[in-house]
Parts: sequence; C-alpha cells; structure tokens
Amino acid sequence: MTQLKKRTVALIVLLAFALCSLCACSQSKEVKFGTGNSEGMYYQFGSLLADESQNEAEVPTITVETTAGSSANLRLLSQGFLDMAIVQADTLNDAYNGTGFFSNSGAYTGYSAVAGVYTEACQIIVPADSPIESIEDLAGKTVSLGERESGVLQNALQVLDAYNLQESDFTPEYLSFSESAQAMKEGKIDAAFITAAIPTPAVTNLADSIGVRVLSIDPFAVNVLTKRHSYYTPCTIPANTYAGQGEAAQTVGVRAVVVARNDMPEDQVKSIMQLLFNGQIPFAEKLKSSMQPTLEEATEGIPIAFHPGAAAYYADNDITVDVMNSSDEGKSVSGGQDD
Repeated sequence: MTQLKKRTVALIVLLAFALCSLCACSQSKEVKFGTGNSEGMYYQFGSLLADESQNEAEVPTITVETTAGSSANLRLLSQGFLDMAIVQADTLNDAYNGTGFFSNSGAYTGYSAVAGVYTEACQIIVPADSPIESIEDLAGKTVSLGERESGVLQNALQVLDAYNLQESDFTPEYLSFSESAQAMKEGKIDAAFITAAIPTPAVTNLADSIGVRVLSIDPFAVNVLTKRHSYYTPCTIPANTYAGQGEAAQTVGVRAVVVARNDMPEDQVKSIMQLLFNGQIPFAEKLKSSMQPTLEEATEGIPIAFHPGAAAYYADNDITVDVMNSSDEGKSVSGGQDD
C-alpha cells in the first residue's frame, strides 16, 4: 500500500470515528428536566422518567432539577438553563403569550410542547373539623396560595377572582405542598390551594394525620373560570379520596404538559416520547395517583404548537399536530384567554 493510500485510509477511519463520536454525544447528552419542589408530584414524575432513562441505551440521560414550579420552569427553559420541563397548561399559555402573570415580564419563548401527561385538579384543602364550608368563608383567614412562580398561585388567584376575592381579603402565605401540609397540621394556616394529580401525597399524609375536606367550586364559578380561561375543564374529586373527605368535591383541572426547548435535537425528544408512552413506566401505580400518560389524551388541552421530534412520534401513531417553526415564535396556536 502506497503512503498516499495509507493516509487516505487513516483519514477515512478518523472521520468515521469522529462521526460515531458525534452521534453518540448527541444521543447521550444529559437532559436537564425541570420539575418542582422535591415533595411535589412534578418531581416524583420527573424522577421516575429519569430513573427509566438510565436503563434505555437509546434515551439520553435525564437529570431532574428542582424548581419553584411551572413559571420558574418556563423562565429557566427560555433562558437555556433547562432542556425540558413539566408545567401547567394555563401557565404555559400565559408565559408563551405574555399575558396574565407575564404581562409585566413579557413572554417566555424558545420552547414547544411535547405531550400532555395527566390532569391536575385544583384542590382547596381545609382541616376536617374546620368551620370553613365554602370559598367565600376564606375571607379573613390565613390561606396558602402556593409558591411564588408556581402555577398553583395563578390558579388560586383566578379561582378567588371568580368569587370577587383578592389577596387583600385574607392573609396570604406562599408555601410548597409539604410546607402547606405542615403549617395546616400546626394550625398556622386555615386553608391551602394545591393543584396536582389526585390523590396528592402531601395531602394524603396530612389527611391521615388530622383529616381534611376539599372545598367545592360552585357551578357558577366553574362556568366563569372555564369561559374566561379555555385551559380549565370541570372535574370531580371523588369522596374518600382523602381521610375525612366524606363528600365529592367539584372543581376545575388543567393539563400537566411536558415541554422542550426548540433547539433540543429531534431524535432526543422522540426517544423520550417513546419512554413516556411505551407503557414500561407504571406512573399511576408507583405514584398511587391518576398520572398514567396515554397517547389518546396526549395532545388535548395543549395551548402551543409541538416540537418536531414530538410531532414525528405522533405521526408514527397516525396523530397530526401543529408543529413549531420559526414563524410560530411568539404566538399561540390554540387556547388562551377568551376575555
């Protein structure tokens, strides 16, 4: 073999090795997944997904990041500190469009939808022996509205607004689920707003200790909420979901949505979609809740367009969705406020 041929072969081998290395790096890149407080359902959901990613060679390694919740996740995604996150559909809509809580800060963009994974119920929790019987009774009380930069806080204020109640009508606290449960157990708060899949572990543990009730949102207020905000849907929390809760509670719910940065590689997003929907992760069983993602409901209630990698997975399953592209940046595809 001539010297020139040897050099040519060596160059081809080096190029092949470099290409293989690039492919491997692309697929094995760590994916930072924003969740919420370590005691919350987002964190538990993300942790199960991350654990399973360790067992799948075709799936990038997922690292769970604790945050304050939906608003923080969308800000961190927009700033490039996260690759993926789970957020509430209502917060997603407002952050993307620069409405609601985001009217002053402006829109957070640079991400697109992957899948709706389960429905979260807006729960207004009081001790079982509390004299509070309705949302109007919260006036003058001490109420946890959820953490700042959380979707729970937005839900709480929107529900209260449907009753013409404002933060100034009571003493607000801004607590995580676990902090709310502990504060209620110690008698430091009278009620807590918690938006999560049911049953919610923090509420279950509290109920097993002191017993709780869930306040209903009356039909008029449900109608107001669903007309003002298209991402809300009526839902029921069955009786005996929690110890002390003898009656079903009527409320509203929102979808929990997995989102990804627009610059995340399509193959990575598609592989994580397969992980979500191949049935290998028993979310509902492990988390003892209604959190099992289904492909049939994955595109329902999503207020923005989808990542190309997610769209490719849906196409493989005969589902057509709107795909995010450069011309979509800064505008909503569907959903949003009606007033």
